[in-house]
Amino acid sequence: MKILHQKVLRRIRNAIKHDEFRKKFAILGFAGVAWAVLWAIGVTDFFYERDFSEFQWPPYVNVRDEVYREILGEPASVLYYNDWSKHKPVLTPNCTANRLTRRKSLLIIVKTAPYRLANRDAIRSTWGRYNQVQKFRVRTVFVMGQLSAKEEDSYGDVLAAEQKQFGDLLVGNFVDAYRNNTLKLLQSLQFAHNHCKTGPVSYVLLVDDDYMVNLNNLVAEAEKHPPNERLYMGFRIDSSPFRLIFSKHRVSLRDYPYAVYPPYITAGAVFLTSQTVTEFYYAVQHMKIFPFDDIYASILAYSLGIWPQNHDGFVMWNEDPEDMNLNTIIASHGFSPKDLLKYGPIVNRNVGLGGEVAGTDVVVEISE
Repeated sequence: MKILHQKVLRRIRNAIKHDEFRKKFAILGFAGVAWAVLWAIGVTDFFYERDFSEFQWPPYVNVRDEVYREILGEPASVLYYNDWSKHKPVLTPNCTANRLTRRKSLLIIVKTAPYRLANRDAIRSTWGRYNQVQKFRVRTVFVMGQLSAKEEDSYGDVLAAEQKQFGDLLVGNFVDAYRNNTLKLLQSLQFAHNHCKTGPVSYVLLVDDDYMVNLNNLVAEAEKHPPNERLYMGFRIDSSPFRLIFSKHRVSLRDYPYAVYPPYITAGAVFLTSQTVTEFYYAVQHMKIFPFDDIYASILAYSLGIWPQNHDGFVMWNEDPEDMNLNTIIASHGFSPKDLLKYGPIVNRNVGLGGEVAGTDVVVEISE
């Protein structure tokens, strides 16, 4: 037995010395390392994606039926996946003299971050300063998360001071971060649906704080859509998940296993009617949260059978403002505070002819 064992070992050593074996072993080793690298950076995820025709979303309930039950005042047939009572804001906009009960009411909710005060002040000085545009009652508020504990130790409770001055902050009970943008969407839907305890606002624009808004064009578009229309409008995108770990938009197969996203409206500017806000609000209770707000909105819309409407007035990829026809836009991306202050009065120069200005004006100086 010992002699046999030695013969086997001798044959193995001889085989290892053989050039052909060493080449095959090197190729196999290289392939293994290459696959491990591809797996680590996310490339292999593309091979395991599921076809979108199989799309369904946790917890896999009939969302449309549950939403209709809620609208009709019937109890839900299943337990809520998300409980709205766990998403109460820590600061809410002042409701005194700010009720939007008319049919022609427009609520603009600006997505921002605590440190972007210059953007908020520029908006307050320009398109966010009006509370009446043509026959529409208008209100602009700002949604964000909280400062981190470290930031609050360094800067103090600056949001409470800002809220005391302006009364227009909607601050969620979470730390402000990129992957918490969906929580800002939830705060926005909740506030729009229950605005000052008077019910859903007829029209809602969700917009980022680096957008220019043409108010006359916005209300003109609103006039074309009754509040009970299932409107989900803006700049439409059809895209696939980012799988590589180098992207801040990276999504794992566990978080989203499908090869493409539902068609969606970029989160920079989303125009909704009260009907859509209501359906989204109820649907959230039955659908797992996804970290990107525009994709989550598209998942809600797709599950409800609401189709995203593209509109050329919503401009995502901004040109130089000097080269743009700002009279044709509804909302355009890529404006710094300085640009907002420079072009805001031009874009909305006719609003003041029939509009009212909010009580508190903000003057912001931007050095050249």
